[in-house]
Amino acid sequence: MVGAAAHNPGMTRQPIGDMLPLEFAPMASRLPERIVPMRPTDGGGPFDDPGYFFEPWWPGIRAFVLVEGGAVRLRAEALGDPTAAFPELAGVADLVRRDGVVLDATLMVLDARGRPSRTLLERRLRGETVRLGRDGGLDPTARGRGTGARGSAAIVASDLLYVDGESLATRPFGERRGELAALLRPSSWCLAGRGFIGDGTTVATALGALGFRALSARRLDARLRPGPARDAWYRVPVVAAPRELPPFLAVLRRLPL
Repeated sequence: MVGAAAHNPGMTRQPIGDMLPLEFAPMASRLPERIVPMRPTDGGGPFDDPGYFFEPWWPGIRAFVLVEGGAVRLRAEALGDPTAAFPELAGVADLVRRDGVVLDATLMVLDARGRPSRTLLERRLRGETVRLGRDGGLDPTARGRGTGARGSAAIVASDLLYVDGESLATRPFGERRGELAALLRPSSWCLAGRGFIGDGTTVATALGALGFRALSARRLDARLRPGPARDAWYRVPVVAAPRELPPFLAVLRRLPL
């Protein structure tokens, strides 16, 4: 008996070996959706110790920068996902020599003269823009939405948390720091922070003269731990000169680092 398919040319039977390909879900990210940060301890004042790395405490917000598959995402505490507010940071992917990377960094917004601006940072996070005056400062006559310059984003990375999707939490800070310096190609707006080992008082004096209010002191042999850092990481206050911070690049050139 001849099957019905033989009498109906529009009806064909799909051979088992030629089945249509299945649609697979996209590969899951190797990086965590939530990162519990290590929180610095408030220090009493500058100190010298050969077991610590001292660097500037940059003015801005702490952000985790996730780089995976050529895409860049940001995570910042109490801010949800601020990635859309910083589209230019997509260029970080071109500066990182590996994939599956998480940077622990300070995110800033620079004004037209290259100075870190808290006002521009806060307005960028709220989706606002401001017009800048001829001297590069804020124009108080224009503070609405979409009224001019947004400033330019800058990132200083202070730690490396993941590489190739693998956590570096069990490795000491000195090793993570060395790998960070090798992994991140320096640019004028995204770079690994610079510092001194041991001589915290010298760094504090230099930072205070430039208008900084604090320095970071990280113990070189300390591993990452979520929550309070205890003696692994201090935020140390310094005596700041009564002045505005100079331009970002000028600071990098003038610090004795």
